[in-house]
Amino acid sequence: MRRTKSVNLWPNINEALEHSLIVRLNAQTVFTSDQHWLYPLFELEDFLKHSELSTSDLFLSDKIAGKAAACLIVFLGIKRCHIELLSERAIPVFKANQIEFTYDHLVDHIQCRTEDLITDKMNISDAYLFLRKRAGRVQGLSVKMENVSVRIEEKLVINQLNFDLGRGEQLIIHGANGAGKTTLLRSLLGFIPIVDGSIKIGDYFVGSDLWKVNRSIIGYVHQENIKNNFPISSGEVVQIGLGKSRISKSETDYRIEVAMRRTGSFHLIEQPYHSLSGGEKQRVSLARCLCQNARVFLLDEPTSFLDQQGKDGLLLLLHELSQNEAPTMVLVSHDLQWIEQLNWPRKELKGGRLC
Repeated sequence: MRRTKSVNLWPNINEALEHSLIVRLNAQTVFTSDQHWLYPLFELEDFLKHSELSTSDLFLSDKIAGKAAACLIVFLGIKRCHIELLSERAIPVFKANQIEFTYDHLVDHIQCRTEDLITDKMNISDAYLFLRKRAGRVQGLSVKMENVSVRIEEKLVINQLNFDLGRGEQLIIHGANGAGKTTLLRSLLGFIPIVDGSIKIGDYFVGSDLWKVNRSIIGYVHQENIKNNFPISSGEVVQIGLGKSRISKSETDYRIEVAMRRTGSFHLIEQPYHSLSGGEKQRVSLARCLCQNARVFLLDEPTSFLDQQGKDGLLLLLHELSQNEAPTMVLVSHDLQWIEQLNWPRKELKGGRLC
């Protein structure tokens, strides 16, 4: 460890911190935390969401910061900080994002696994999502398929398939038409029985009695290729997500509105669902998943009937959902050009297995 003299740009920053993290507005302390690791910064994120403070006006003092903490500080919009013990790996992050910083002690690196996992290929948003998942601050549940086989009319469509997704992770499954992508999703939903293996969502085995009670934890966005004039409004489609929930009308209306505003579809609430464009239907379907508080999203060829504008809008919406609600998401698609932009991990379904 090397000791380096800090430059006193702001008053009282060289005093030993009585909390692990302190945030000030001018001379007034507006936030403190005594948690460890990265949790103080996530607590600060929660605090800032419910305050009217401008992050650019705040000054942050932290006991220790490495590359991971630096990425979170940048993501939160903090522009000035003082760190008691700073890792050299944090400095390029601060400098690249014009963060004014001082420190008391400088070390080569911090002995923390997370410090090594933040790669130079990650941008700030990627690092934030990775750290949020690592901190367990996600809505999603784990999804595990173990040696799963599925037959459709005596044909083996899924053959001893395995995959394991952690909470809040995403996976794209691509493959040729007829490869079994939709069958895979429907087996996750419990719509198609498996002939071998097991599927576990969170703590529930698909098909068990506990699963049947809690199956609303999965939201399904299917291909919008069915044309009908069924008289149902977009708001009523979103309300389907509430199922048989025994809540008041005011609470029902509130949850529908929040979900539709979250997906940018609230202006469609009174419109007949059948009259919507493909992109509008996808937003309403995602609002239904949010309304039911789904923790795993399954998306089946979501771009099949979208024009380029609709694809761009869906791309942005999925990115926002992964940053905020952070559900676990499994998406099947053969639209290779579009999934390249999504930049999620992906596997090919071929011969009934994931390659």
